[in-house]
Amino acid sequence: MMNATTTSILVVLGVLLLGACREEPTSAPPPSFEQDLLALQDYFQIPGLAAQVTQNGEVLFEKYLGYADLSDSTRVGPATRFSIASVSKIFASALLMKYVKAGKLRLDEPIKTYIPESELPDEIQVCHILSHTSEGLPGSFFNYSPRYGLLTPVLEQVSGMPYEELLQQEILDPLSLTHTVSLTNQQVIDSLAGQWAQPYYYGGEAEPGHFDVGVSTSSGLSSTVQDLSRFAQTLLSGEFLTPSSFQQMATPFATTRGASPYGLGIFTQQFLGKQLVWGFGQEDCYSSLVLMLPQEGLTLTLLANNNLMSDPPRLINGDVTYSLFALSFLKHYVFDLPTLLAFSDWQDPNQLAVEVTSPDLRDFYRQEYLAHALAASFMGRGDVQEMARSRQLTQQALELFPDLTSYGNLSTLRLLSVLAPAHPNEFGGPLEQLGASLLQENPQNPYANIYLAFYYQSQNQPDKAHDYFLTVAEATNFHPFWYTIQSLDFLGQYYQEQDPAQAQIYYQRVVDIGFNMGGAVDRATDALEEMNR
Repeated sequence: MMNATTTSILVVLGVLLLGACREEPTSAPPPSFEQDLLALQDYFQIPGLAAQVTQNGEVLFEKYLGYADLSDSTRVGPATRFSIASVSKIFASALLMKYVKAGKLRLDEPIKTYIPESELPDEIQVCHILSHTSEGLPGSFFNYSPRYGLLTPVLEQVSGMPYEELLQQEILDPLSLTHTVSLTNQQVIDSLAGQWAQPYYYGGEAEPGHFDVGVSTSSGLSSTVQDLSRFAQTLLSGEFLTPSSFQQMATPFATTRGASPYGLGIFTQQFLGKQLVWGFGQEDCYSSLVLMLPQEGLTLTLLANNNLMSDPPRLINGDVTYSLFALSFLKHYVFDLPTLLAFSDWQDPNQLAVEVTSPDLRDFYRQEYLAHALAASFMGRGDVQEMARSRQLTQQALELFPDLTSYGNLSTLRLLSVLAPAHPNEFGGPLEQLGASLLQENPQNPYANIYLAFYYQSQNQPDKAHDYFLTVAEATNFHPFWYTIQSLDFLGQYYQEQDPAQAQIYYQRVVDIGFNMGGAVDRATDALEEMNR
């Protein structure tokens, strides 16, 4: 519960005031977008960050912060290339839509037309791969999938040329994206000496990282913030795709189980009456974000050389409003908010003061609460104070915005799943409530199942955990992912004593997948050897 002496809620003539009442306005000027970026860069320990905001082709903001290479203090600049990871998917989608417009490709064609040797179900169409709706019953729900790379042979067969050459001929050369290159091998990276943002891990502090080369429709491009922003602008302006083709890309794909946050190769969502069309990239040591508002002609482009721009907000779940970077952009360039809170204002939840003069803007401040809480839960893995801040912000958010199932999604569930194991009396109920709501919409949702499974496992309720792990493990037509390994690992241990034959089946599947996450393959191998003695 919030401390009543430090935080109050007053409702007067439709005006909602959150936080400590202040008799006089603060003398400090409102925070700028650059100040927010600097604070977020420091908080997430991002060595180097490049940012640009444009509107209808005009550059409104452009900054280069920090270092491309910490070892020799090379600073980020206009020519610095970053891996853009999955933002590469937008390039592939734009190419596909060109061929669709030209009548050379149909989105409803079976994917096996192009990869007949595939073991995928016959019902999976090109559009299902493009919209991340190929798993489970094809077309039924969104689940971000590694299968997107299967579009590489599609484009290669339709165009008659290797994908790397196709990108160069159809996009990079015509649009003069001279600083965008395919990272096909280490020699390409070596050739960018002095203009390449070195990769970094975050482990409490920045540590040198690694990068895996290779290009496909899923990933593999590197770019500068100017080139990437330029490409996004060509999508908005109709220079590269016709307006109708881009609109088709940016329209949520119609699914049978709930609304999808994804169109054709790009995320798309509504937030306070604005359409947000966006893509993100996340690798071990890089993150990227392109966020477009088509009606306003606005584009935000961000590149970073660790993955903390994308991982903490769980952008893979499809809601960009859990990104503190995106929210800062929206409040400085899109929404007219009565109170602009600096990053530092959120460091002490007891001192928050948020004035909402419009019912709609209430949702914006709610998202700021949740985004800060989710980020703190991620950074709090090695910081007790940050985890305590996440707990307090989440407590306040649940009290101020009690209609959890009306706004909660997988990112909210992720936040609750981090906090509930240590504080079941506070967050266990909301976690179960939201989880049940999400699973009613889609019982096969792997993230909702795995978050609930982890919670019951943490509470020493293995039988309850079993049911959710089993749903993930036995789901058909899913590409094996980390949650698959976690589920099979649990089930192998669960059945090892009571049903060794069943345990062997699950352990063998772990070995066959071969992803040694948390030593799962090693455990499975040892268990199989012991049971076969």
